[in-house]
Amino acid sequence: MTMNLRRVIYILAIYFIGLLAMPISTLAQSDGKNTVQTVAEQRRAFDYYYLQALALKEQGAHDAALEMFEHCLRLAPASPAVLFELSTYYMYLGKKNEALQMMQRAVKEEPSNFWYRQILATAYENNNLLPDAIAVYESMASDFPANTEMYLILAGYYSEEAQYDKALSALDAYERKEGKSEQISMQKYNICLLMDDSLRAIEEAGKLAADNPEDLRYQVLLGDVYLHNENYSQAEKVYQNVLKKEPGNVNGRLAMVNLYKITGSDSLFRDELDTLLMNPAVSPAARSELMAKALPEIAKSDADSIYIDNLFQRLIALPGEQLPTAILYAHYLSIVNAGEEKITPLLNKILRMEPENKMAQLQLLSYAIKRENYDEIISRADTAILYNPEMLQLYYYRGLACYLKKQPVEAAETFRRGLKSRGEETEEKLVSEIYTLLGDTEHELGNRAATLEAYDSALVYNPHNIQVLNNYAYYLAQADSALDRAEEMSLITIKEEPDNPIYIDTYMWILFKQKRYEEAKAYAEKLISTNEEISAVEYSHCGDIFAQCGDIERAIDFWTEAQMRGDDSKILKRKIKKKRYIHDEKNKK
Repeated sequence: MTMNLRRVIYILAIYFIGLLAMPISTLAQSDGKNTVQTVAEQRRAFDYYYLQALALKEQGAHDAALEMFEHCLRLAPASPAVLFELSTYYMYLGKKNEALQMMQRAVKEEPSNFWYRQILATAYENNNLLPDAIAVYESMASDFPANTEMYLILAGYYSEEAQYDKALSALDAYERKEGKSEQISMQKYNICLLMDDSLRAIEEAGKLAADNPEDLRYQVLLGDVYLHNENYSQAEKVYQNVLKKEPGNVNGRLAMVNLYKITGSDSLFRDELDTLLMNPAVSPAARSELMAKALPEIAKSDADSIYIDNLFQRLIALPGEQLPTAILYAHYLSIVNAGEEKITPLLNKILRMEPENKMAQLQLLSYAIKRENYDEIISRADTAILYNPEMLQLYYYRGLACYLKKQPVEAAETFRRGLKSRGEETEEKLVSEIYTLLGDTEHELGNRAATLEAYDSALVYNPHNIQVLNNYAYYLAQADSALDRAEEMSLITIKEEPDNPIYIDTYMWILFKQKRYEEAKAYAEKLISTNEEISAVEYSHCGDIFAQCGDIERAIDFWTEAQMRGDDSKILKRKIKKKRYIHDEKNKK
């Protein structure tokens, strides 16, 4: 495919720039025996390969272009254009040292090239050689006086190196060429603060205030310098002068709040803070931010809580939507453990202002969970899901509430909907838990295939989910299916929690199903000796195991215990009456 005209023009332009930058002296010499014809041939060869390299670069064939530029360098080791091209490639490949060396050589060959020197300075920065970068910029400021940007760059680097006098000198040089500006004056003011030169900081702030008499920000800035210098009376005088001109000036009020905070004037601090926060010129977001910063100062004792509550109540009652302050108030009440009764009305108010507010939704949902109010859990989760359909936790609690309400069909539907809607960054352990609950629910519905499918999925997302491993193993044992796999899964749970009675029961029941009765009996003995609370099912299993081991007296004792704990099945009654183990196809945990 041929190149379009624009690309050809671009390549030729770069090519001719390269030629101009490459005097004949840059060509490789061969022992002083070159004739004019030989030099000309070398020049033609270089021209050809350099043009090819540029074309390959333009086509995006960078590996080939790099090889071609390296070949050009062998033909003309001192060509600044080739050195520049190689430097950019090496930088891209992460070869910082090689890139730096190439640019040093390019600048040495062509010191008058502004861009080469700027790229060299950048290379020094990338190699964490800031003093060398500064030296390059200093030389550029001297050699290219019309480019005043160099002074700003130098001021920034001098400040990083804590060379504050040099930074100020660079800014002064910039101002001499470009004139004064607010931005430069502010930069000089901040440098003076870093130098702890309060006199010069006052001078710079005074200049800003004098040059901008209608902008009271600079008057406040001047007061801030006095405050920084612990000249509190002069600072207050400046601030009061601002407020005299403009009583509602937010910066002035904020400065007074800060002054009273520093000087420990608690009553004045609260009064000024109150005035500032109630100022209609303060935006809701700024009001919330100010209140958040002030809370540590005004919440020093339990007695302060009444003042804080009153202040919050007045703030959220201001005209307009005071959502940020209401949210801050809710966080504050949670931190001080104000209780559900006090926080709930505020959370409902937040949801009226912002129905999709996740914090309020989840907090109200947590209260319903704590109270085990399943209907409210479902209702709160439904509302939250409307605004956060990808949030799997909401489906978890909704489905669990349905399950506990004996609504397994709706629970299973909720879990499936959540798994389908979950966000890409959902934690895998939570996904595994949802699949676990889905498996339990499908088991209750009698859907064996769906149960095992859900458990398999749970183990994909969390192979060490011991609840799934236990339930899966037990259901396999109940079905006399894949008993070896069931044993492997159950053994993992035993190793993880060796004294858990549920896991012991599952493992001994699998051993029983494998007809390994004596091994099962050992675990039954452990279950009985280490646990005071044993379920009817577990007692029934112990009876079966001991019966198959020939200890029918103890087996009858265990069966009787199971009966006393609520197992009134016909098969159990038959076992006790017949005094022997009877296989039961319907035995379920």
